Amino acid sequence: MLLQNEIVGILNKALNQKAKIRKGTDAVYFCPSCKHYKRKLEINLLTGKYNCWVCNFSGTSFKSLFKKLNLSCELYNLIKPNSRSDNLSLNDAIDLDNLFKEHVESSTEIQKLPTEYIPLYEYRNSIEYKNAIKYLLSRNVTKHDIYRYQIGYCESGIFRQRIIVPSFDKDNLLNFFIGRSYYEDVNFKYNNCEFSKNIIGFESLVDFSQEITLVEGVFDAFAVRYNCIPLFGKTLSKKLKESLIINKVLTVNLLLDNDAVKESIKILEFLIKSDIKTKFVTLNGKDPSEIGFEKTWEAIKSAKIVSFDELLKLKLTYERN
Repeated sequence: MLLQNEIVGILNKALNQKAKIRKGTDAVYFCPSCKHYKRKLEINLLTGKYNCWVCNFSGTSFKSLFKKLNLSCELYNLIKPNSRSDNLSLNDAIDLDNLFKEHVESSTEIQKLPTEYIPLYEYRNSIEYKNAIKYLLSRNVTKHDIYRYQIGYCESGIFRQRIIVPSFDKDNLLNFFIGRSYYEDVNFKYNNCEFSKNIIGFESLVDFSQEITLVEGVFDAFAVRYNCIPLFGKTLSKKLKESLIINKVLTVNLLLDNDAVKESIKILEFLIKSDIKTKFVTLNGKDPSEIGFEKTWEAIKSAKIVSFDELLKLKLTYERN
């Protein structure tokens, strides 16, 4: 595992970006060839094989990758094995002590916020601070929200010019954070941490004995305010599923974005089969962060519990369309 972390450190340096790790063996990057706005370039850390799923920028070795991108020979010499083969073995030894501080944290390490993180409740007389605050105000985030969710930002580093929103587990330990650019004219608005997503968003603020609302992102959760869990995506984590069942949650309000009908149906099916009363809340194409707290709760209160027959009708309607 240590060897793979070191390889990722070299690739991060060579590609000037930070990888997301998938399946424990693949590093996923933004493709430098087609520059797609999503991470589409996958590099296998054991073999060096790589492929972009958009432009088919691909090859079978690290040597090929470094050559195509005209990257540093010195960096490649650090990553290539001692044997004639260009494929990596778990027995290959690479001495990278003190070469790069950057590494991929294992799941057993204590998760930390970026070292450049600055809490926004601490006033700073800087243009970046003022722009971060201005952005939050435009998203209807209040001073109370900044304190409650410990919202911060970064003026430098990998998360430079991004709002940082941390999430904490039931023991008040960091389990995730998002980095959202507070400038709109950027290619990649989100740059989230690489922690496992098998978590419960904002768990430290959740009371499972009460009605729970599920949303996609943190800004939607800010708008809902009460007992709201951001999924950091469109699916339920294993840990969240277990907690919903173990705690015998009575009612869930499902409030995903308008383009997540397929995912919403899957979640509805799981909740209904788990005997959890569920409301399927729609906002006519809007997000909670757009329409605000009062209108969001009007929609939640007016929504009805979905029956199993209604779930079947939703599935049939979606499949037909």
